[in-house]
Amino acid sequence: MYESVNSTSWNSKKLYETHSLLILGNGFDIDLGLQTTYKAFFENEECWPFKKDVKYEEGSLPFFLNECLGAVGTWYDLEEALANYAGCSTNEGHIDEEQHKKTKKEFSILCNALEEYLKNQEDAFVKKMQENHHAKRMKPSHYVLSYFLRKEIRSIYTFNYTNVRRIARQLILDFDDSYTHIHGSLDNSNIILGTGDQRDIKDDYFNFYKSASPHYESTNLVEDLNSADEVYIFGHSLGLNDHDYFSEFFKTASKSVHRPFAPGKIKVRIFTYDDKSEIAIKKQLMNLTEKHLIGLYAHCDFKILKTSNEYQDEWMLHDELL
Repeated sequence: MYESVNSTSWNSKKLYETHSLLILGNGFDIDLGLQTTYKAFFENEECWPFKKDVKYEEGSLPFFLNECLGAVGTWYDLEEALANYAGCSTNEGHIDEEQHKKTKKEFSILCNALEEYLKNQEDAFVKKMQENHHAKRMKPSHYVLSYFLRKEIRSIYTFNYTNVRRIARQLILDFDDSYTHIHGSLDNSNIILGTGDQRDIKDDYFNFYKSASPHYESTNLVEDLNSADEVYIFGHSLGLNDHDYFSEFFKTASKSVHRPFAPGKIKVRIFTYDDKSEIAIKKQLMNLTEKHLIGLYAHCDFKILKTSNEYQDEWMLHDELL
C-alpha cells in the first residue's frame, strides 16, 4: 500500500507540466524605445488634447491634468491622477448634469487622443526597425521575450494597448503566440483607461472605473496567476489601480506554498529598471501581501531583476538567474 501511494505521488510529479506566465506592462514598450510614457504624451503638442495655453475652468479635468501632472512620467501617474480627480476635495458634492456630460466628453477626448498618439508611436517604432538594422540589437525586453518563448506551456497577458505580435516580429522573433490584452488594444480601437475597482471615487465619475467601460471583457489572468508555476512580470508598476488583478495571487503566495503536485516553489521574476523603481515595486508588493513581503522570499523563488545597463549583465547572459 505504501509503495502504491509513493508511486502515485512520483508519477504525479513526473507527469507535471510547468505552466509559465508572462505579464507585460508599459516598461516593455519603453525598453524597446517606444515613446509611450505619459510625459511624452503630455509634452506632444500635436496629440495632447488639452492645450497648455488655453485657460480651462478651474476644477475641470483639463485644468487638473495640465496644472498638476506636467512633471510625472508613467501611466501609473496618469491613472492615479484620474482617481484623485474623481475623488478629490475640489469636487465636493454632486456635479450638475451639464458638468457631468462635459467631464464625460473630456474623458472620452483624452482616451481618443491617447489612442491616436500610441498608434503613431507603434508605427514609428516599426518603421525605425525596418529601416535601421542596428536598432535590432538585443535589449532586456527582447531577451526576456526570447527566453519565455522557449517555454512549452505558456500564456501572455499585456496591459499595453500596442500589438505585441507586430512589435515582436520587428525583433526578428518567430512570434505567433496568442496573447490577451487586459485593457483593450489599438487594433480594435477599444482601449480602456481609468481607475481600479478598489479606488473610492464619487458616483458622478463612475465611468472612470476601468470595469465600467463598455469595452471591458473577462480574461483568465487571475486564474492563470493562481495556477502558474512561473510568473514573469516585465515593466509593470503593480500600481494601485491594477491591484484587483494581483492581490489574490501575491497575498496567497506570500503565506503558503499551496502546490501539492508541483515539484517546487512558484518562480516569480519581476523586471524593473533600477534601484528607484525596485523600491517602488516593493512598496506596492508590501500592500499586495498585506505587509508580508518577506513571505514572497520565504514561500516563492522570488527575485526582482533590474534592466538598467548597470545591472542587466547580472542576469542577461545567465539563464539560471532567470
